[in-house]
Order: sequence, then structure tokens, then C-alpha cells
Amino acid sequence: MTFTPALGPLGPLGLARPVRGVKVHSRQTLGGCAPTYGRIELDFDPLPAGVASCIEFACAVSPEPAVEFEDALGRGVLRELSGTDTEDLEARRGAPVNARVIVRVMSWHHVDTCEQVFLRLGALAVREALRCVAEDREPQLIDTRVRLVF
Repeated sequence: MTFTPALGPLGPLGLARPVRGVKVHSRQTLGGCAPTYGRIELDFDPLPAGVASCIEFACAVSPEPAVEFEDALGRGVLRELSGTDTEDLEARRGAPVNARVIVRVMSWHHVDTCEQVFLRLGALAVREALRCVAEDREPQLIDTRVRLVF
């Protein structure tokens, strides 16, 4: 899955350095009906100028591959890299960032997961990777329960 961002006056920004092991976990809603479980671990690599962002799956998805969740994760990551997240206006950056994203871990549940969870997990992972570069630090675990509605 690839994405070529629309170029602004300065073009897309390149990721300044690799960021390895960005982990995002959305807890299951116990006793509730909201399907909020999901877990991912992603690596982010810089790309040469002019190369489009891409996402690669280098993992065994648990409990089994689920195309709809993989696609949702890819859309969430690429939308956030492009700076065009329209659902969370406070989180919009505006400047696109090019990166190669490698999915190392992806876990979902037959009942307690939905596509929206992976859209949100992907966006959260990109934000954490960009904060790591900006603050020159290693990734911190993001342990949350994603909101399905803003």
C-alpha cells in the first residue's frame, strides 16, 4: 500500500531518523459492547526524496490475517503521514511526511475489534513516531482505549 502526498510549497518532509518499536495497544472494553481491542507494533524508516510513503506487513497477524483490519491500519497510517486527518482537527499537522512503515505485530479479536480501532491505532503510532523524532527519544508504549466516536 503506498501513498503519494500532495506537495506543498516545500514538498513532503522526510523522516529525520528511523524509529523502531512504536507500540500502541487499545484495551478491550470489559462488560461493554464497544469493540475497542487492538494491538500493533510498527517501525518507521526514512525514505529518499521523491519516494512515496508505504506500509509493509512483516508479521503474522493474530489470531489470523484480516484484510479489513490490515487495510484500516494502512489507511490510518497513510492518512496521518499525509497530514490530512479530517476526523481529529486538533491532531492535523498539515505538512506531509514520507516514511516506510513496517508492521511487526498486529493483534485483533473476533468480537471485540472493528476497523475504526485500527484506523485510530495507525494514527496514534504515526504521532508517537513523529514525537520521538522531534523530542529525540525512544518510543513509549501508548496504552489506551480508542474512542470510536469523536
